[in-house]
Amino acid sequence: MLDEMTNHPLPPAPRHFRPPRLRPMKTLLIAGCMAFIWSAGAAELRTWMSVKGTTLEAKLVRYDPEKEEVYLSVLKPKPRELKLKASDLSLADRQHLVEYAKADPKILTAGDLEVPEEDVRIDKATFERLDKKLSLTGATDPVFDLMRTEHFLVAYCGKVRPNSMAEIAERLWHGSAFHHMDFRVDWGDERMLIVLVDGEDVFKHVGDWYKKHLADAGFDQQANRIGMLWDKLQSTTIRLPDEVVEEHKVFDHAPIFNVKDRSRYRKVFAPFPTHGIAGRILARQIGGITDYGQRGYFAIVTGHAYYKEIQLAGKTETRLIDADAYEGNEIAQARGFEDGTSWARSLRKMVRRGKLEPKLEPLLAIENAVNLTPEQLVMIYSFAYYMQSTPERVSAFATLVRRAAISNQIPASIEIARIFGFKSVEALEKDWIEFIESRDFK
Repeated sequence: MLDEMTNHPLPPAPRHFRPPRLRPMKTLLIAGCMAFIWSAGAAELRTWMSVKGTTLEAKLVRYDPEKEEVYLSVLKPKPRELKLKASDLSLADRQHLVEYAKADPKILTAGDLEVPEEDVRIDKATFERLDKKLSLTGATDPVFDLMRTEHFLVAYCGKVRPNSMAEIAERLWHGSAFHHMDFRVDWGDERMLIVLVDGEDVFKHVGDWYKKHLADAGFDQQANRIGMLWDKLQSTTIRLPDEVVEEHKVFDHAPIFNVKDRSRYRKVFAPFPTHGIAGRILARQIGGITDYGQRGYFAIVTGHAYYKEIQLAGKTETRLIDADAYEGNEIAQARGFEDGTSWARSLRKMVRRGKLEPKLEPLLAIENAVNLTPEQLVMIYSFAYYMQSTPERVSAFATLVRRAAISNQIPASIEIARIFGFKSVEALEKDWIEFIESRDFK
C-alpha cells in the first residue's frame, strides 16, 4: 500500500468567488412544423466531444427536438455543417443542449454508461519535452525536467519516465470534461503541475524546503504537519511559490509524488497515480471551499479518488495518512479492507447482515483520516460508486459538483437527496443500500 496525505483544502487555496453564471435569453423559432431552439450562448464557439472521445470546435446552428439531432457549424479545416445525434455527444454537451436549447432532459440519460477515460483518443505525439527547467526551491538543486501536455505540466527528476503519468492525467481530465458542463471553461488556460521526485534525498530536500515555505507564509500548523509526515509520504499536494506559478503558467497547488518504485509509474491507470490525480482534478473542479463549507468535502473528493482508482485500475493500492497536529502530534493511517480487490463483496455482506448501516450524515461529517475505520473508508467509496453508477446518477453527480463549485460548499444532505431525485435523505439511503446489496456494486 502507498501512503497519500489526506486531501485537505488546506493550506487554503484562494477563495475564488464564483457568481451565478448569467444565461443568455433563449428564443423559440418556428419553421413550418419543426421547432428549433436558438440562443446567443448556444451559438458561441465551443469544444464538443463525442461519446468516443473525439473533439471538435464548432458552433451550435440548431437543435431538432423531434429527431434529437444537433446541427453544428464547423469552421476548420474548412467551413461545413455537421449533423449528430444528441445521444452521440458527451454528457456535458447534452447538458449544454438542455440549458441553452431547451432539449428534453431525458437526453441526459440516453445510452449506456460511458467510461470516457478509457475511450478517449489521446495523441501522445503532442506530449512535448521542454528545454526549460523548473526549480521549486529557487535554488539550482533539485532541478526538474519538464513535459508539457494540453492541460498539464509534468516536472520530473531522476530516471522516472513522465509519459504514463501525463497520459493518466489527460485521460482523467477528459473524463471530467465529458461529464461536467462547465469543466473546460472553469479550468481555463493554465495547466496543473504534477511533480515526480525520484530519489529519497531529493524528496527530503523538497520536504525541508516546503516546511520552511509554509512557515514563512504563516501556516505554522500546516508546516508542523508536513514535518511530521513528509518522510512517510508517497504523495500529497503542495502550495507553489508565486514565482513558479507565474513563470510556468500553472495552478497554485500541485500534486507531488515520491517515486520509490518506478515500475508503479510506467503503466497507464496504475492504481496509486490514478487515485492521486483523480482526487486533485475533482478538488480543482469544486474550487475554493469556505471554512463553513468543508463538511462533506473529504468524503466526496476521497470517495471519487478511490472510485476512479478501482474503476480504471481494478484494485486499490492507496492508504491515507494524516497527522493530528492539534492533539498530541499523532500520526493516523487509514485503509480499506485488507483485500483491495474485494471491497464491494465484503461491504455487501456486512450491510446484508446488519453489521453496517449506510447513513449520509455521518459520512459527510468525516473530515480526515484521523480515526477513520476501514468500514468508513469503504462506505465513502461505495457512495462515490453509487453516485456514478448509472447515467441518471452521473448526471445528478455533475449537478452536485456544479452546485458545490458555485456555492463554495458541498450541499447539505437533504439537498443531495433532492439532486438525486428523492424527497428525503432516508429515501436516498434506502436506494444506496439497495445498490450496495445488488450485484451492480462490484
